[in-house]
Amino acid sequence: MIAEFNEIGSSSFSGMADVIPLRFNFCQEIPMLNSFSAMRTGLAIAATIACSSVFAAPTYVGSWEVDDGPSWTVVPPSYTGQEAAALLFGGAASDYVISTIDSLVANIDHLTWVSTWGGACGGSFPCGTKVAETFEVSTGGLYATPGDTSAYVSDWATGTEYTNYAFKVDAVVPEPASLALLGIAIAGLGVTRRRKTA
Repeated sequence: MIAEFNEIGSSSFSGMADVIPLRFNFCQEIPMLNSFSAMRTGLAIAATIACSSVFAAPTYVGSWEVDDGPSWTVVPPSYTGQEAAALLFGGAASDYVISTIDSLVANIDHLTWVSTWGGACGGSFPCGTKVAETFEVSTGGLYATPGDTSAYVSDWATGTEYTNYAFKVDAVVPEPASLALLGIAIAGLGVTRRRKTA
C-alpha cells in the first residue's frame, strides 16, 4: 500500500494525482512509527496487523509431472496448470500459481509445462511446451484434437523434465477490523504530521 501525504498532513492513496510531495510505502515504514509515545506505538501495532493481513506469500504444496495425468487415448479433460493444481491439491484454480523451475517461492515463473495433442516439436519425442499458467487450448474442454493442450495428460510431455510446481496463494481479504485499524493509523499519521508542522 502506498500512502501519500502533503505538507498539511492530509492523505491520499496512489492513483490520485493531487498529492505528491511526500510519498512512502506505508507497510515498509512501520518501524518509523515506533517511538516513545503511546499513540505512535498503537499506530505501529495497528499498521503491522493491517499490513500482515494484506500481504501473504505463496506456499509450496506439491508438484506433478505432466504425464501423471490420464492417457490421451481416453480423451480426458484439458487442464491449465492452475486447474491441474486444483484437481490434485484441492480448492479452486485461482488459489494457485505455478512454476516450471522448482519449489522455491523466489523462482515462481507463472509458467506451466503442457503436452500438445499431436506434438509441438516437429515429431521429436518427448516434447513439452512452457505456456502461461492459465493457458489452455481445448475442444469443448477436452484434450481431443490436434493443437489441444493440457498440463495433466499422458501424451507427448513425459518424464521428470516436465514437472510443474504448485504454490497456494490464499485469497487475502483484509478483515473489517484490520481495515479500520489501518484507517486509524493513517489518520493518526496525518494528525502527528500536522502537529509537527504547526
